[in-house]
Amino acid sequence: MMLKGPRPPCAKTRRSSALTPKIGAVSSIPVVYPAPSPATAFRNASRPTLLAPAAAVSESPAELSKEQPVRGFGKRLAAVDVEQPDVASLVSCRFIVPHHVTKPGQQLFLSGSSPALGEWDPARAVPMEWQEGHNHVAVVRLPASRLVQAKLVLMENGRPVYTEEGNARDLMLLPSGVSQQPGASLNSMDEDSTPPPATPAAAAGQLDYQIMCHVGNTEATQILRLPVVLPAKDPSDRRVLCKFVVMLDGIKLEPRQYPVVVGSAPEMGAWNAGEGIKLMRQVGGYWTRRVELPLYEGSGDIQAKVVICNADGTAAVWEPGTTNRVLTACRAAAGSAAMHIFVCRWSQPGHTPTVCVPVQHEDASKEFVKQLDAAQKEIGMMRQAVTAKSRQVQSLESELAAVRRSERAMRDEVSALRSELGAFAAEAEAAAKAEVEARREVTALGEQLARVEENYERQVNFLAAKLEEMEREMFSLQDQLANSSSSAQSVHNQPAGYGSGSSSNGNGNGSGRPATRASWR
Repeated sequence: MMLKGPRPPCAKTRRSSALTPKIGAVSSIPVVYPAPSPATAFRNASRPTLLAPAAAVSESPAELSKEQPVRGFGKRLAAVDVEQPDVASLVSCRFIVPHHVTKPGQQLFLSGSSPALGEWDPARAVPMEWQEGHNHVAVVRLPASRLVQAKLVLMENGRPVYTEEGNARDLMLLPSGVSQQPGASLNSMDEDSTPPPATPAAAAGQLDYQIMCHVGNTEATQILRLPVVLPAKDPSDRRVLCKFVVMLDGIKLEPRQYPVVVGSAPEMGAWNAGEGIKLMRQVGGYWTRRVELPLYEGSGDIQAKVVICNADGTAAVWEPGTTNRVLTACRAAAGSAAMHIFVCRWSQPGHTPTVCVPVQHEDASKEFVKQLDAAQKEIGMMRQAVTAKSRQVQSLESELAAVRRSERAMRDEVSALRSELGAFAAEAEAAAKAEVEARREVTALGEQLARVEENYERQVNFLAAKLEEMEREMFSLQDQLANSSSSAQSVHNQPAGYGSGSSSNGNGNGSGRPATRASWR
């Protein structure tokens, strides 16, 4: 099925970031590059529909002359000296695109930033060979220890009709014979593999890497170092190492959900989703897992399906379709050890591309030596660990002594604070007692004041009553005085000297004035 949405790459834009040709440079020329402009060469080029097997890009100048066409583009090209990496730093890579259906006249090409990939020039891109099962393969020698970017381009009758969207594939490869350091990982490599022992310059036809690409998904690129070295295996064990690469296109998993591969084999759960092969998510968004399956001559095919399981292991969604995936052994793997890679795309159970990767099992006779070397390395690591631990213990002891000193100082400070707190508590208790006594005194004074007030009111009332009584008596005396005044008037009319020699108003004060309250007081 052809991917739509053509976007031809711009040759002029991408050539700006490529290596600049240097005329007259003294170096071997693995590839002969065209003299005319890339756009003109690509426009006038006529590619055949059928392809010859892709050859490694490592020809010498003697093998490629100035008048010889390159990769079937049908153009007479001029040789240009370009600065190239050392031949010893080149690694042989096998690019494979599993199961991509193309129409007649269409062909996949590999374009990239390296001169071996055409420096983003479609006219110099590497063609990929179509193989049975709609697989596309190309073998290219790329420089090691430097970043190489690549994309897939679909050509139709010599013209680009589709280029992958998004970021390009970033490839950082190690040189041949260089061991991978612990903790290091190759770019986009989903599983670690033990590198082969260092050998003199790679033999003719030997591959260093296999790079699996999927059209339209540049992130899901699997880089595998070849050959895959595995521990020694029992000769009676005929099981084959298999690897599942599952791509859930358009499926959004719920939290804690994961895919599993179930099948007819006991190693795959015998159609029990809870006992199937649980897959692990990788950086590119795909899921992988390695497992050994009984795929050998006479064992029969194995049927399988992908299932989405919940966190408790129960099946949530089964892969749609009435057919099951059929897992078969590779023909090329007959009689030789190989790892089978099964590429499973969701909702396509009828198409399960199989890619075989050669593997090497270690010699069982060397297992003892290997174990001894491993034990010695482990002893050395343990010694280093013990030394580091002793230093750590010493530092911890010094820290502990400092902590103890600070703890003693804190304890003294706490004791001082407790004594101060005790003094504060005693003072607070004394203040509370004084407050109680003061409250009692205030209460007693209040009661005494109430009694004095009551006595004062009593005396005031008594005096008020007395005063009223005295006022009544005074009024009666005034009345008497008035009566006596009338009688005294009559006496006043008598001759002088008649009667007493002193005058009185009858109130006994002898003043002749009427008695009042003020005079009484």
